[in-house]
Amino acid sequence: MKTILFLFLLLSLNDPLLAQLKFVVEDFEGFADGVSDLKANGVFAYGNTKVTVEQNTSQMNYSGDRFLKIKKEGNMDYGGWGKGLNLFVDLDPSVDYLNFYVYQPEGNDANTIKLELQDDDNFDNKFEKDNDDSWTYLQKLNNKNDWQLISIPLNKFIDGNKGGDGIFNISYKQGKLLTFIISFIGSDHLKKQNWSFDFICFSKGELPTGKGIFDAPSSSLSDFCTLGAWSKEDNSANFIDIATNFESYFNSSSDKKLGVIHFFQPLAFAGGHTQNSYPSIERINKLIQDGYLPMITLEDHFVNYNPKVKQPNLYSIVEGHFDSFFVVWAKHIKQVNGTILLRILHEFNGDWYPWCIANNDKNPQLLIRAYRHIHDIFKQELVTNVKFIWCPNSTSFPQEKWNFIMDAYPGNEYVDLVGLDIYNGAGKGIPVWRSFRKEGIENYFILTQQLPDKPLFICETASRERAGSESQSAQTKAEWIRDMSKALSSDMSKVKLITWFNEKSTFKINTSMEAEKAFSVFIWKNSYFKSGTKFIYPMLIH
Repeated sequence: MKTILFLFLLLSLNDPLLAQLKFVVEDFEGFADGVSDLKANGVFAYGNTKVTVEQNTSQMNYSGDRFLKIKKEGNMDYGGWGKGLNLFVDLDPSVDYLNFYVYQPEGNDANTIKLELQDDDNFDNKFEKDNDDSWTYLQKLNNKNDWQLISIPLNKFIDGNKGGDGIFNISYKQGKLLTFIISFIGSDHLKKQNWSFDFICFSKGELPTGKGIFDAPSSSLSDFCTLGAWSKEDNSANFIDIATNFESYFNSSSDKKLGVIHFFQPLAFAGGHTQNSYPSIERINKLIQDGYLPMITLEDHFVNYNPKVKQPNLYSIVEGHFDSFFVVWAKHIKQVNGTILLRILHEFNGDWYPWCIANNDKNPQLLIRAYRHIHDIFKQELVTNVKFIWCPNSTSFPQEKWNFIMDAYPGNEYVDLVGLDIYNGAGKGIPVWRSFRKEGIENYFILTQQLPDKPLFICETASRERAGSESQSAQTKAEWIRDMSKALSSDMSKVKLITWFNEKSTFKINTSMEAEKAFSVFIWKNSYFKSGTKFIYPMLIH
């Protein structure tokens, strides 16, 4: 009996259905060729090591187009490279693996590398030998003149530092992952050598791949993704024009349709601070009659408001200051002739909205209470045609223990659908470029693991174009869209809706001919992404 149980556990751990990518340390897709983007992305080298980013002429698919090239130069007898992270990552040494691709030429004599994970045991956001742990593992490399995929169980790492608590506790509550480091062991310091690395990541079980090591894991035959969009026509409440205009980009030779039309409804427009913005029953019904599913984001703030006017917060919602507004809202929605997707208190794990946890005493319980309060008003008004969406941002800002998304989950009885917003390039200035997979996979893993029975929607997604001041060798928006398509149809195949945020300048789908063509080829004409609402409506029945 024990033997059978052991075999079952062994098979389960290696089952591709149970194995899952959970966090990408670095895929190098956001880097320009050379060294210009290393510092901005937290990549560093030390000792006799020089690092550059290069492109692979034969596209490597799962690991992307770009990789890190390592050269040993100089007379120092030590060297390596690493990446600063300073992030909460929930790693479980009993089931999780560290994975990476590596290329070592036959001429190298350094066939052992030391891998190091530094954690933060005393919560001061820096590594100190006296207070923090350093988890290490020695990995031998084969001189194959070919790429290898290395997968190492985290339970093989040992504590290489006397400081810290001696417990592998890199998680959302006990310690940040500060730094990932690779050091080269036992090489002739007078001999010039080189290596290449790519797609450093953590996974539950061994990294799932397809038939070859560079093939992305396959989706199942039943997997699909529906399409949605938001655009500026929402600002004048011309909801049907969102669909018409977006579809016109691609439908010269196709009759494919969007499934979901997204629009925002705040408490008030045009600088007012009296809540008076209610959904138009007539225009929502028109959407439904034309075959679309409306998704409304109810924003509990005043748009273009006077800065002297205090915005609502979670306390004011919980204390009932806006109950009369929510009651009228509920009565309007009740009159709609069809189902409404309603997203409330979205991106709560950021710091840019008045309802964000960061702006409400850093207390996730307030988010739960406010979400439930709004939900209960709709229930009291006997509104039965609403499906509530709970939607965090893809990354928590700031990275603090109190900002873990699942601590703000209202409960299964209050949440019908789970959302996630994934952007490349949101924020001020020229934000660091991140691939769709790198930006979204961490919270995708959390949501699909902890809420497996809740359909997952990407309620907002978009990418910026490369700025004119950035290197032309860097990844383009078109390539980002291509890689988004690959991610959604492979290791993010549980996503059932992507809604493009078709903002008028930075994120619009036609900011370049290349971007528009990429969306057409890799999304619109791709049979994995379904037309209309046929596939999405069955998920709403429960």
